[in-house]
Amino acid sequence: MDQPVTKHTLFAHFAGRLSPLQRKLLEDWLREPTHREVYYQWLEEWERLNAQYLAEEDEALTTSMAQVEAWEKTQLPVAGQRTQRDGRFPFRWAATLAGLLLVMTGLYLGRSAILNRSITTAYGEIHRESLPDGSTVTLNANSLLRLPRFGFGSRSREVFLRGEAAFSVKHTTDDQRFVVRTDNDFDVVVLGTEFSVYARPQGGRVVLNRGKVQLAYHPGTKIRQLTMKPGDLVSLDRRGRLALRREVQPEIHAAWQDHRFVFRETSVQEIASLLRETYGLTVSLKGKELADRTVSGTFQATNADEFLQVIAELLEVNYRRQNDTVLFFD
Repeated sequence: MDQPVTKHTLFAHFAGRLSPLQRKLLEDWLREPTHREVYYQWLEEWERLNAQYLAEEDEALTTSMAQVEAWEKTQLPVAGQRTQRDGRFPFRWAATLAGLLLVMTGLYLGRSAILNRSITTAYGEIHRESLPDGSTVTLNANSLLRLPRFGFGSRSREVFLRGEAAFSVKHTTDDQRFVVRTDNDFDVVVLGTEFSVYARPQGGRVVLNRGKVQLAYHPGTKIRQLTMKPGDLVSLDRRGRLALRREVQPEIHAAWQDHRFVFRETSVQEIASLLRETYGLTVSLKGKELADRTVSGTFQATNADEFLQVIAELLEVNYRRQNDTVLFFD
């Protein structure tokens, strides 16, 4: 019967005290994805107990490769020399080492998925999530939020956002900051507040409802900071240019949490972008005049078909939908 891999086994592995048989057992055990998460949990605990040890995946992989190369040099026979083990012993150990390297490479490449947790929403989906520190986040459709799987709230509070989300951040007694990072050359740093962040290919936007946030943006190689007050709306275009304006009703920018849409002389082109971001629809407009029209009003729509029907009525036009393609025409 195979012996189970326990915490004691892994602690011995981290300290470099496993026998070849135990290493083979560990190799087989790590093939199960759920075991890899346990591996990193116990690695984190072992690191806390052994502060002198610093886990470096890149260095570990390089060291292992060097060890295999050194082993190969000692096992390959000298030219003209034959041994009784030719054809069997080197092949068996090479296969074992190759399997171990394969597992280590898989752990190395998949370490981000193991160390970080990702929350995603599909087209048309809105999802509310409570974070480990007591903060809450509501993700709009077609969005991704990534946060550390271990230590969030105790070591740091940093998340990564791609898409759109509304945050309600819990203040901590030690004034620990909460950071929202994006791919749009800006980050949001807060202590405790309510705000929404938009970070999509078209540009970025931060709207502050309550409290105070600091916006760190990166025009080129410089890093600049802007402290926002309640009611501030900051937008950044694709070139990183920033614009600040005051909003009397900042909450309307998070109305999507209730499947509510607020338009104020919004162009049809902007609505087409919204349909693509929210529902994954590609919109075609028949005629330039239609593209120049604007829409004002507030309505609720829980799915793409409801949205299209309302927009068609507001614009007084017809539309035809085929799968993920929509055509608006007079």
